[in-house]
Amino acid sequence: MLQIDKVQKTPYYVQIYTYYRREIEARRLPAGMRLPSVRELAQSVNVSKMTVEKAYYQLASEGYIIRRNKARYEIASLGQSEEMPSEITIHKKYRTQRPTYRYDFASGDMDLERFPIDIWRKNMNRVLSEPAYLQSCQDEQGVPDLRDVLSRYVYETRGVHATGDNIIIGAGTGALLGILTNILRPLYNRIGVENPGFRLGREIFRSTGYEIIPLSMKQGLLDMETLTASKVRLVYVSPSHQFPTGTVMPAGMRHRLLQWAEERDGLIIEDDYDSELRYYGRPVPALQGLDKTGQVVYMGALSKVLPFFVRLSYMVLPPQLMELYNQERSLFRQGASVPEQCVLASYIQSGEMSRQIRHLRKDYQEKGMLMQHLLKRAFGSEITMSRIVSGVYCHIQLHSLYTEQELRSRAEQYGCRVLSMQSFYETNEQGNDKEFLLSFSKIPSRELKQAVEALHAAWTEKEGT
Repeated sequence: MLQIDKVQKTPYYVQIYTYYRREIEARRLPAGMRLPSVRELAQSVNVSKMTVEKAYYQLASEGYIIRRNKARYEIASLGQSEEMPSEITIHKKYRTQRPTYRYDFASGDMDLERFPIDIWRKNMNRVLSEPAYLQSCQDEQGVPDLRDVLSRYVYETRGVHATGDNIIIGAGTGALLGILTNILRPLYNRIGVENPGFRLGREIFRSTGYEIIPLSMKQGLLDMETLTASKVRLVYVSPSHQFPTGTVMPAGMRHRLLQWAEERDGLIIEDDYDSELRYYGRPVPALQGLDKTGQVVYMGALSKVLPFFVRLSYMVLPPQLMELYNQERSLFRQGASVPEQCVLASYIQSGEMSRQIRHLRKDYQEKGMLMQHLLKRAFGSEITMSRIVSGVYCHIQLHSLYTEQELRSRAEQYGCRVLSMQSFYETNEQGNDKEFLLSFSKIPSRELKQAVEALHAAWTEKEGT
């Protein structure tokens, strides 16, 4: 930033000249960048226009800046010097480069083509034009209008019993789990987790000092005997669509789990991460709706039906935990964008989200069936896959001589990103088959055939062919 030192004896124009020459030589000002006009720079550093003109003239005469067609001066190209690499080049050398993939089978994000961005933009413009309303919406717990709308939405769609007063909004499930680990820490020091299960949730609890107790899954269902024997009183489950196996917890087991929590004075954290996307039969009611004694924390997310740039999740706390939250609420800051919360409230209340979800269900069901057909046709008996009844992932088992790491590397060489099941295990309980989750949400339908062909080539072609 250019600043004129009016105490030193160096002329002002020399100070301006020296500053720009140093910045240009260090490549902090890239070639082609336009300089401020003479008037603008003179006003910003409080000197005369003649002083700036003298500095610019000297820079131009030495080839540091050029002027084209009476426009503003711009930075000249100095070429590439091997003896003196630019600072920008040095910074780029150490900048993390995220790999890009032609076919992303690992991402659960929705395809932006399926989102009514014009409607979202219209609502956002309206909200931003009402500063008084935005000011009134500031609340650590979340925008009141959104909490009230969500209380009705989760009851109508999931059978969850909630009021706006016991809903907390967060910038994603991770942010809400950060709050939850804080208020639960005086009550629990161990947590039972599904194995395999939601890795982020497990690691957040581990990082805040909880002992992680893996609970085996038998054919995708929680082993109640293992849970009882573990002596834990806090458990993290995804009953409506177990992640990552995709199974649904039957009614009998749900009641047994609630009975376990009541007898042990325990607590169940119910992660209902993609309940909107169920393709067959009626939606499975949330476990929280069956709870009569306040033993369930309900975690809801809209990440599968909203684009990646809108990260809003919500949590419903039972009364006793809401009291603990209110005692500590001064420690928590709302990290979710207030305008986005306001827009989401309007988006839900207007019925636009329900319409979008209906379209997504139809599109994703057809897309999932297409991908399963393509996989079966390509791999034949080499692959076993579960039926897609909900969500955007297909759970597959591949019969291959390659190791799981080799399969991942070979997929990447063919432009495919895949998600290994291994990362979801706390302890390895896999058999000889290699397990993967393959998502179809981010790959356009018109490219699914080529995507599966690329994956088949990666996983079946022999080395050197």
